[in-house]
Amino acid sequence: MTSAAPAATPTAPRLLAAVFLPFAAGYYVSFLFRNVNSVVFPELTAAFDLSPGTLGLLTSVYFLAFAGAQLPLGLLIDRYGPRRVNATMLLVGAIGAVSATKPVELALRVIDWRVLFAMLSGLAVCASLAILCLVPEKSTPAAVGSLRSQIASVGAIFRDRGFWSLGLASAFVQATGIGLLGLWAGPWMRDVAGLDRAAMAQDLLFAAGAFGVGGVLCGTLSDRLARRGVPPLATYFAGCLASTVSMLPIVLGYGAASLVLWIVFIGLCPFGTLAFPLLAARFPKEMTGRVVTALNMFVFLLAFAVQYGVGAIIGLWPVTDGRYALEGYGAAFGLFWVLQAASVAWLAYTERDAFKRVTTAP
Repeated sequence: MTSAAPAATPTAPRLLAAVFLPFAAGYYVSFLFRNVNSVVFPELTAAFDLSPGTLGLLTSVYFLAFAGAQLPLGLLIDRYGPRRVNATMLLVGAIGAVSATKPVELALRVIDWRVLFAMLSGLAVCASLAILCLVPEKSTPAAVGSLRSQIASVGAIFRDRGFWSLGLASAFVQATGIGLLGLWAGPWMRDVAGLDRAAMAQDLLFAAGAFGVGGVLCGTLSDRLARRGVPPLATYFAGCLASTVSMLPIVLGYGAASLVLWIVFIGLCPFGTLAFPLLAARFPKEMTGRVVTALNMFVFLLAFAVQYGVGAIIGLWPVTDGRYALEGYGAAFGLFWVLQAASVAWLAYTERDAFKRVTTAP
C-alpha cells in the first residue's frame, strides 16, 4: 500500500489571503463601529433625543459584546504568543479607528448617517462571509480537562493577587483611552475646545493614528530597553504613569491644545498592553491564553463603565443648545483620572519589591 502524500505547506500569500485578511477585515470593521459614534453623535442625539447617559450606554454596549469574544482570541494567543497577536491586532484596529474619524466626516457631507450605517453593516457582512468561506477548517484535539475545570482555572486567575497587581493599571490605562476615544473625545473637542465638525474629525484622525503608532512603538521600545538592561516592568510602569499624567490637562479642560493633548494621551494608552507578556510569564505556559483573555475581558468591561459612566455624569448637568456642560466633562473625566491614577499607584506599591531589585541590581 502506498501512503498518502503529505499535505502541501500553505504558501505565505495563501495564508495572507485565506487567514489574515478575513480576520483583519473583521477586526477593522469592529474598530470602525467602536469609534464612529465619536463623529456622528450629533445626528444620533438629534434623531433619537438621546441624553448623554443614553448615548454612552448605546455606544458602550459594544464593549460588552467584545468582552464575550475573548475566548477565540485566547486560542490565537496560545498559538502565536501575546505580544505578536496584540501588536498586530492593535495596528489593524487602529486603521479601523482612523477610518471612523475624518473619512466618516467627509462621507456625512454627501450621504445620510443612516446610509452610512447601512454601508458599514454591509462591510461587516462581507467580513463575516470572508471568514466563513475563505478561512480553512482545522481539526483540533479535544480540549484537555472538563469545562468545569477550565472555568475553575479562570476563577483562579481572578483570585490571584499577582494578576491584579499587574493587571489593574493595564485595564484602567487601556479602558480609559479606548472608552474616551470611542465616543467622548469628539464631544469634548466640540464643547471644550470649541471645534467645528471638520476640525474635530481631523483631531480624532490624528489621535486614532497615534493609538496605532503607540501600539507598535511601545513593544519595540520595551524590547530595545530590555536589551540595554531596563526591565519590561519598569517600561510598563513608566508608560502607564506617563499616560496618566498626559490625561490631566484634558481633565482640566485645556481646549486650546486639543490636538497635541489627545495625540499624546491616546498614543501612550497602548503602554497598558505591556502587562500581557508580564502576566503570561507569571502563570503556567498552558494558561497564557486564559490569562490574557481574562485581562482583556476586564479591560472591555471597564471600557463599558467608562463610556457609560461619563455620559451618566455629564447628564447630571443641563444640556444647552445641544452642548454639554464643561463642569460635566471635568467631573466625569476627573473621576476616571483619579481611578486610573490610583491603579498606577497600586502597581507601584504592589510591585515595590520588584522595583527595588531593579534599582539595586549591579
